[in-house]
Amino acid sequence: MKNDIQAAMLKKYRGMTDDEIQSDIERQLATSDSPVAKLWRQAAPQAEPAKVAEAPAKYITRRRK
Repeated sequence: MKNDIQAAMLKKYRGMTDDEIQSDIERQLATSDSPVAKLWRQAAPQAEPAKVAEAPAKYITRRRK
């Protein structure tokens, strides 16, 4: 079943950029009456924006002279 779902998603999203895929999924969640979509809509306004991880300065490598 998992392989069938993944194959269908691959076929559906082939040729789309990551942003286009994300927009399509968000549109589906915003308009669907499924329990998952309803839960997503309840949680979405409360969610914080994703934070970009930054490398700590101590892990930055420097060239040796």
